[in-house]
Amino acid sequence: MKHPDYDYDEIADNIFFPIYDRIAEQIIDATDVRNGKMLDIGCGGGHLGFAVMEKTELEGYFADIKNAPVEIAMIRAKERGMQERAHFYVQDVQDLDFEDDFADLIISRGSYLFWEDQKKAFSEIYRVLAPGGRTYIGSGLGSREQRKKIKEKMNELYGGWESPASKPNHSLTTDEYRKMFDSFGWKYEIRDNDEGRWFIIHKEK
Repeated sequence: MKHPDYDYDEIADNIFFPIYDRIAEQIIDATDVRNGKMLDIGCGGGHLGFAVMEKTELEGYFADIKNAPVEIAMIRAKERGMQERAHFYVQDVQDLDFEDDFADLIISRGSYLFWEDQKKAFSEIYRVLAPGGRTYIGSGLGSREQRKKIKEKMNELYGGWESPASKPNHSLTTDEYRKMFDSFGWKYEIRDNDEGRWFIIHKEK
């Protein structure tokens, strides 16, 4: 779905698309959240959020800092017949306009790499996470095999990972995330393997 102000959706649709179903399965297996409200932060065109919704009864809330991807996600919701349980917002993760304890599941793939204030962003995410809820936030390509295929395609088209959608990377090291989450007193798990690096935060009831 081509949009003049959002190059990444074409990459997501044509190169990355196979990963979303796989990651959706990983999200459900890791969190076991199948009902309630799902918030997809930095949703882009909504690929991952819709993949999760197709496998669960979750109501989807999609947020991105830019208008263009949100517009694309709205169109995609209609194409997939999900417009009745999908809601869309232009918001900054560092200043979310959702009430406390809002979402049972908060997901995000790749977006956290570009959050300028990591502490503030994750604090906001924890604030809107419902008691008993979980996050699945990070970056990954589903598996080692899928990563290899995507890397080959990106090299072919862009000469590497740099693409029209590339931005500065503001992510921290895994140890720095551990220290930050420990300082907040959160219950969490960090997975760093062939599936990628993912932060599963559990807000206790």
